[in-house]
Amino acid sequence: LQGPNGNFYGTTEYGGTGTACEPTCGTVFEVTAAGKLTRLHSFDASDGAVPTAGLVQGADGNFYGTTRGSTSDDECDYGCGTVFKITPAGVLTTIYSFYGSLDGALPAAGLVLGADGNFYGTNQAGATAACDYSCGVAFKITPAGALTTLYSFHSVNEGFHPAAGLVQGTDRFFYGTTEWGGKATTPASSGCIG
Repeated sequence: LQGPNGNFYGTTEYGGTGTACEPTCGTVFEVTAAGKLTRLHSFDASDGAVPTAGLVQGADGNFYGTTRGSTSDDECDYGCGTVFKITPAGVLTTIYSFYGSLDGALPAAGLVLGADGNFYGTNQAGATAACDYSCGVAFKITPAGALTTLYSFHSVNEGFHPAAGLVQGTDRFFYGTTEWGGKATTPASSGCIG
């Protein structure tokens, strides 16, 4: 993501100085067009771990992102994931920690900034147990961290495990995909559905 100052901002899934993860918990970085890199934050599992997606800039000028792990009191072995805010100066705040069956888990994709100023995203797992490891959710979260589950995927036929982010169309609706499921269109012997 390019910021208004012309510098680029992103995440690394691993690396940094955090020691509570194996091997490490990941970072948020800034890099200039000339290639000078600054690590803005090292995750240490107390504030999330393993950010696998990029950042989005909010209307307030801060950056928002997700992690797949955390140390919150939840139902997941290594944490269900977080939504975080980080200032361009590197001050990070966890604005939401996912629990699992209540609100989803494992956000693999980044957030999208909606026309209403809120953020929208997906969790690969959580909320219902109709699928292996549950089916996943689509959610809305305000910049202040108030989360609303918009939809809980609940059957193999409709698709499950949304691994990619959402996009807002000109009709203001959000569109996305699921990694698995859907009506079978290939022979059962192929091992694939969807």
